[in-house]
Amino acid sequence: MARKRSGWLSFIVIILLIGCQPKEQDGISITASGSISQVENIEDYLVTNIGLSSFGGEVFCAYEPLNAVQGGEGKIYLWALCQEYYLEQESLILGSGVSLPVTLRIQAKSGHYEIVGHLVPRNGTYYGPDVRATFPQSTWSQIMPQGEDEISQYNYRANKLEKDTEMKARSYYGIGMP
Repeated sequence: MARKRSGWLSFIVIILLIGCQPKEQDGISITASGSISQVENIEDYLVTNIGLSSFGGEVFCAYEPLNAVQGGEGKIYLWALCQEYYLEQESLILGSGVSLPVTLRIQAKSGHYEIVGHLVPRNGTYYGPDVRATFPQSTWSQIMPQGEDEISQYNYRANKLEKDTEMKARSYYGIGMP
């Protein structure tokens, strides 16, 4: 039992470290032995399955792992921001965007883990119950902040992810920072 718990603790630590890597390193999967390889791209998955393009622009995603003390087997918990950008008269314009917690379901396949699906909370009155049903309790304060410190951390994360997606868009479109 202690060996299994130690293995999951190592897995969670690796996931948290992955989130701290430069975004060019995000094309990752985790091998069954615990090493990182360039196979599965979390950002590509988010762009394809979470992001929206309503104005014909390009979608860029950034994410941050949520601190999950106890993760379910085969799951990664993160906060994702996916934002569409397009050009209008050589200016970068925001299109559709979404910022929300995501549970990525992963499965061991050929010696590494692949993303096989995801869960997101529904809107409105379903949001709170869905968060509590889908995410570990250790992440709730990061998803539904209550106190001043939690709200400050929530806003800091939102600003960081917004800047990350804008930098990706500026790079893609060849536009320098303002």
